[in-house]
Amino acid sequence: MTINNQYPEAFTERIKALLPDDYDVFMQTLDGVSPTSIRINELKPTGKFATEESITWCATGKYLNERPSFTFDPLFHAGAYYVQEASSMFLEEVWKQLGLGTQPVKVLDLCAAPGGKSTHLLSLMSKDSLLVTNEVIPNRNKTLQQNIIKWGYANCIITQNKPEDFAGLQNYFDVILIDAPCSGEGLFRKDRDAIEEWSEKNVEMCSLRQKDIVKHAAACLKPGGHLIYSTCTYEPVENDENIAWMQQLGLHSIAIDISAYPGITKTIYGCQFYPHRIKGEGFYIAALKKEGPSTNYTAPPVNHKKVQALSPALQSYIQHPETFVELTKNDFIFAMPLWMMNDFAILEKRLYIRNAGILAGSIKGKDFLPAHDLALNNNIRKDVPSVELNEEEAITYLRCETPKVKSEHLGWCLATYQGLNLGWMKLMPGRLNNYFPKDWRILKRA
Repeated sequence: MTINNQYPEAFTERIKALLPDDYDVFMQTLDGVSPTSIRINELKPTGKFATEESITWCATGKYLNERPSFTFDPLFHAGAYYVQEASSMFLEEVWKQLGLGTQPVKVLDLCAAPGGKSTHLLSLMSKDSLLVTNEVIPNRNKTLQQNIIKWGYANCIITQNKPEDFAGLQNYFDVILIDAPCSGEGLFRKDRDAIEEWSEKNVEMCSLRQKDIVKHAAACLKPGGHLIYSTCTYEPVENDENIAWMQQLGLHSIAIDISAYPGITKTIYGCQFYPHRIKGEGFYIAALKKEGPSTNYTAPPVNHKKVQALSPALQSYIQHPETFVELTKNDFIFAMPLWMMNDFAILEKRLYIRNAGILAGSIKGKDFLPAHDLALNNNIRKDVPSVELNEEEAITYLRCETPKVKSEHLGWCLATYQGLNLGWMKLMPGRLNNYFPKDWRILKRA
């Protein structure tokens, strides 16, 4: 039986118990329009959103007055911003309150797809910190890879593993984020399919699954390290009750100060976002610290004999080439920050790695073919030849079609829009080849 034409009765009864005084306004809000919000990539600056309303808990977050067609915005494809729900950007405030902004840390985003929080972490972390971003489901991992590539950072390793696969990395990570798979109640307003999938049984199953994920994550968190736990549900059994259970694993709750943010609700252990009290969707977040004396992960020494400096071909594409090393795997060439090599070697032995550092390109015959990842990476040199496209030309390029361009340059060059890289073209007398990835191309027609 449902009421309000769509919501399960069991769900509405739970909300009445949680919000006895706010029930009616909460339900009215669920039937309203979800706000549209984005987070700007500071390393790919654009003035497009300068006048939009700021999100108070995220320095680069913006509310948009209306939802545009992001598919037809070349800046979106260039990685200038990420379309992300505003409540989930509170991760930034938690990160700051934990004092994690300056020192180098090893971070694991365990349930990372589609990549909103991972790209946010990359912007928050120091540039000598490592992010391991993981998603076990293959098609979701593919989406995660695309979003990480567009964001353009090199200090990231993308893995595709189950939580238990990390058990061999005991005491390895300084910070672990678990944006746990949940019953999805906080998404009801923007994702009507989530309503159909909801059930009391699913809530209980999610709670058990979340405990299992946390159990494995706690083992690879350093004593003194921090675990950040979040869901997009209102269910106490998936939120505060799970945090209470985590005390058995040697994790203790850390209070988050929300005095500067009226509308966010303080729970026993965390922070709850309700869409009738804040401009955002349903969300829960809590922080914990692992007890015990500080212990570092120990591993056998890494053999660096295979490490080599960047080839002349790569040096012509990457800024500060002396800070990178070159790796070749399955005919693909990767550029890896030198300081990441120990960690890469450790992780490569234990995890299934899908991407790491910068996928720079491949060799075909005697020719170097630059990869799309390299075009979008923030470490690409500023003097790489480029052709600036207008909006119509950029859309044509992003469809994997052939824009009409004028350039005296011959050979590889970047297609750019408003100064931001979109991908590669190869110019030849009288024609060009478009190297934008076919599985990324725009399929919709305006």
